Parts: sequence; C-alpha cells; structure tokens
Amino acid sequence: MSAVVASLAGWQYALLGPLAFEVAFVVSLLVGHRVSRYRQRRLGESAVPRPIGPADAEALRAEARRQAAWPRVPSPGGWMAPAGVRPAWNWTPPPGITPRLDRVPLWVRLWYGTPLADRSAHAWMWYHGGWDVVPPGTWSPPPST
Repeated sequence: MSAVVASLAGWQYALLGPLAFEVAFVVSLLVGHRVSRYRQRRLGESAVPRPIGPADAEALRAEARRQAAWPRVPSPGGWMAPAGVRPAWNWTPPPGITPRLDRVPLWVRLWYGTPLADRSAHAWMWYHGGWDVVPPGTWSPPPST
C-alpha cells in the first residue's frame, strides 16, 4: 500500500515506502511499550489492574440486580439535556441509556450506524423515544463503598 502511495506521490525510490512504514511501526511499538512501563513505575499499583475477588464480584452482581429492577421508559422520560450538548451523544442521564432501534424507522437505523453522521441520529432518537431511560424520580446513585 505504501509503495503505491509513494509511486503516486512521485517518489523516486518507491521501494523505500514499505521499509519506512515497517521501521515507523516498530518504533511506535517500542515507544508505546516504554510509555506504559513508565506509567506503571510512576503510578505504582494503581496502574496495574487487580483481579476481582469473590466479595467484589458479589457487590457487582448486587449492583447489577439493583439497576435491572429500575423501570425503563422511552426517552426523554423526564430528563432535560443541558444547553449546548447533544443528548445521547455527549450527554446521557447518570443511570445511562439503552438504544431501542425497534422503535425507530429503518432510515434512522441506517443513519444510526453511519460513521460521523450518527451523532445527529443519536439526538434525533433521543427526542423521538429511541432510547430507554430510567425516570429521574426512581433513580438513586449507588451506595458508596
């Protein structure tokens, strides 16, 4: 691929394109590895994920059961998006949202899956009931541990 681009760009030495690409790839891998090791050394144990113990797993299951018990209604469901944001794109209600593509027309489903244009589809779906939300009155933040 890089040889084709190099030849189209008018490079005299088109064979150097793949070689330069491979060298740049190896250098990026080495730099990325050094940066991650540096972060581990600097941040200590907080940078290394720890395995989930039985007590943590049970707490996660309990929280999942608590969230599954919440009622869900079509968006906006009583929530008001702040000014200057796209609802369901760069703002969601704190308990989260779930897409419901079965409630929207086929053209919106296609729009929802289109890269770069999907942000407008998210907002359209928000105002037309394409998301499931938890009503504000029934939601409560999780208990702190």
